[in-house]
Amino acid sequence: MCSLATTSFSCTCTCIYGDYFWPSALEFSSIESQLSHPLLYPRPAAAVCYPVDAPSGNCSALAQVWGDGNWRSDQPGSMEASNFEIYMFKNGTIDACFLNTTLGVPCNQGSVPIIGVNATTTEDVQAAVQFAVQHDLKLVVKNTGLRV
Repeated sequence: MCSLATTSFSCTCTCIYGDYFWPSALEFSSIESQLSHPLLYPRPAAAVCYPVDAPSGNCSALAQVWGDGNWRSDQPGSMEASNFEIYMFKNGTIDACFLNTTLGVPCNQGSVPIIGVNATTTEDVQAAVQFAVQHDLKLVVKNTGLRV
């Protein structure tokens, strides 16, 4: 999976989703028409545990596989280790989605890319790389290993 994370087009800092230079929905639809699979919109894996009073998924089942690297590698919104999913701002505050819902903090995107490409063909990879270059986006590659 390739994830189109953030952009730095003409910025003195790293631009993020929602900033002025972020590609429009129309621009994202242009790449989607070139791909063999629809774009992915990953959510952090722990998002199924929120909102706490009415979770959208089975948080108990998630807790059982939370540390399983094989499970994590198959989830678009999950990284090798959950601490990699935390985004820390320059002022020291964090943005994340924690499995431990007793912390009393909301579930946010953290470092989980906002959009992704399930690249299964050479053409998918080429389209994702060309789009990232054209729109000056950082490209994050999530590799789950060789599959023969």
